[in-house]
Amino acid sequence: MDKEVNLKTLIEGGREIKNFSQRELARRIGLSNTSLNDLENGKVQKPDVEILRKIAEELDLSLDQLLKAAGYGEITNWFSNDEFHNKSSRDLKNIIKEARAFKYDILDFDSNKRKEAVKVIKELDRVMYNLKLLNENRDVDYNLNQAIEDINKTIEVLDKVIAKKYDYSKLPYDL
Repeated sequence: MDKEVNLKTLIEGGREIKNFSQRELARRIGLSNTSLNDLENGKVQKPDVEILRKIAEELDLSLDQLLKAAGYGEITNWFSNDEFHNKSSRDLKNIIKEARAFKYDILDFDSNKRKEAVKVIKELDRVMYNLKLLNENRDVDYNLNQAIEDINKTIEVLDKVIAKKYDYSKLPYDL
């Protein structure tokens, strides 16, 4: 009897926080009002896990807690070592959204560094070519001072852009 009370308490509490009537929650999860009422009042011995998942998602409750309250303790043991087992569906969706944003941000950061590295390689290649021409005493409009200046500019790019570390404070908190 205790498990039904706990399940009822969880669902009713979640409904109250969301300001949903029983009828509204039933409509949102695709269940009849009578079926939801039976579930809340413990008349359903083993509620369907998919229904519990929908309830957890709509009410931002932990599916793990609902499963335990519904008598599915053996299933919840599978999740017990998972750092996300007490998170609601909304929390998990937000974590995934933040992780994706982080992934694209760090990929963009890496892509920009690579583009700058290619520019640096081309610039150093140009400087090297001109220095070879100078070394061969060919007629070229380039001198050692220009080479030093170009190399210094390249070093600045290496220092400011390529050697720059990613700002890991952007890493999502839950990852």
